This record gives sequence, C-alpha cells and structure tokens, in this order.
Amino acid sequence: MTAPRLAMSRRALLAGAAALAMPAIARAQAERLRILLDWGWLPYHSSFFVAQERGYFREAGVEVEVEQGRGSNTTAIMVGQRAYDLGHVNITNAAAAIARGVPLKAVAVYQHRTSASFVGIKGRVTLSRPASLRGLRIGSTPGGSDGLSLTIFRRANSIPDNALNIISLDASSKTAALLTGQVDAVSGDSHAYSAIVRGAGQEPEVMELANFGVPLLGFGFAASEQAIREKPEAIRRALTAIRRAMADVATDTEAACTLIRSRVQIAGNMAQCLDYTKGLQALSTPPHDPGWGRSTSEEWRALIDTLQAAGEIRQQRPLDAYYTNDLLPR
Repeated sequence: MTAPRLAMSRRALLAGAAALAMPAIARAQAERLRILLDWGWLPYHSSFFVAQERGYFREAGVEVEVEQGRGSNTTAIMVGQRAYDLGHVNITNAAAAIARGVPLKAVAVYQHRTSASFVGIKGRVTLSRPASLRGLRIGSTPGGSDGLSLTIFRRANSIPDNALNIISLDASSKTAALLTGQVDAVSGDSHAYSAIVRGAGQEPEVMELANFGVPLLGFGFAASEQAIREKPEAIRRALTAIRRAMADVATDTEAACTLIRSRVQIAGNMAQCLDYTKGLQALSTPPHDPGWGRSTSEEWRALIDTLQAAGEIRQQRPLDAYYTNDLLPR
C-alpha cells in the first residue's frame, strides 16, 4: 500500500467519535446484539472497533454492543445464560462449558490451532521437548484456558502432576515475573508473550503445546442456544461484519492498532500491538479464505476425545451439540 493510501485508510479508521462499548444509534430494522469478549481490551480486539468505526455493523443491519470479558470460561457461562447473545471465546473453553450443560454452541472458529505454549527468554532457557521443562519455575494462571491446556499437556506426555514446578500467578503478574527472572517460563498464548518478550528487547523461546499432543481449538464465536433460535440472521450478519473488519486488520494492521490505541488503553507500545496481532493472524484462518469460521467433525472429535481423556467431559453428547456451520457468513 502506498503512503497516501495508507494515510487515507488510517484517517478512515479514526473517523468518528463513538466508543465501541457504547450502543450504536438505533435504526429501523436493525436487530440488537450484545457481544461479550473473552478478556479485557487486547490488540486483536481491534476488529470490533474497525467494524464499528467503518459502519460495517450498521451496513449489516445489526445494532451491536461489545463489552469486555473476564476470561473465556466466564464469557461462555454468561452467553449461555443469555446475558449476552454472542461471545468471542477460546473455543476449547466453550466446548468444556457445553459439555457441562451450558446452553450455547460454537458458531464460528477462526483459530484451528491452539497458541497455548510455554514461553521463556532465549539464552536463559531451552524449551525443546517436554523433558526440558523439568526443574524450571513455570508461571501459570489456575483455571481457564491456561490451566486446562497445561493439564492436557501433562496427560498427553505422561508427566505426573508434581513433576513440574508450577507457580500460580494471576495473568497480570506473569509478564513481570518472566521479565524479571522470578520464573523461567510462563504458560500462555505464544502470540501474546512473544510480543511482550520482544518488546522488552529479548528473544522468546517457545514450546508450542500443539506440537506435543494438545489438539485444542483457539478463538472463535459462540452463541446462546436461545439467540441461535431467535436471532440466527442477526448472528450471521454480525459475523459477516466482523469478518470484513478482520480482513481490514490483516490488510493494514498498523491502522487497526492506531485505532484501538486511540480508543482504549491496552498494554504495550505500537510495536507490541503489531507483533501481538500478527502473531495471532499467523495462527488463524485468513478472513478472505472461503472456509473462514468453518469447523470439521474431525477436529471436534479430536477435541472432545482429548477433553474426555483429561476428565473435563464426563458425559457423551452428539457433536452437533457443540457446533454449527449454519450461521457462517455466506
């Protein structure tokens, strides 16, 4: 993209003054949807700002309110309870919630390979295989996708629960603990912690759990069963607008980071925002791909079998209780 076109795209993204968390102006025929995010504002949430700022939700005929979340587990439950219509979630956590009877269903999966990893700092540690973790101080957040992926990793690699030195830290403490050497590695999303480490002038050392028997799914969207029955076309239109915005973010990530940083406070500088966003994009289905959002029975069977082996699923449900491809953008 040439410099003038780049500048124009940024001006277009930054136009307007409405905050994303505020309801859009009601329009005739627009159907209202409430979306709950997986966490507080993070760089990859820029797609929601782009969709709002560029009028993609409005053009799709939906009035959307987006709110910050407090972890995918909580988001899955709140969506299932119909406090929200649609949630941006870690799909593995959504699957575990569905297995427990929470009435929701995955309606789009765009990250088919989990980014769950162990991340250290190159030169301090070598993370080549599961055995290399022994003796290391590993910072991990109990519960949620972090704890779940760690449990499955240990089971898949026959590692006893007491064989690893796991130090429980809340999510906000793991970064400082890693950078200051209080822990040798952290468990978490590779795109997030790699960006943090590089932002601190170091190089990350990464062990991706997907390479060691952890076939979990990453990000996508889940809707309450009631919303699927009552608002199927509104969900489809919202997903269409979000996918359109994701394509814009992929085309001009710098403009998207400029936008979100101008609207809300997110950790890190511009370089970290770009690094973080591009890291997740590399693990995700490109928005222009015709198969964007689509799930397969094979990957869901692998996920369910893995969760059952880990003791996260204790009762059998048919695969179509977990996901549907019927509401994807056409």
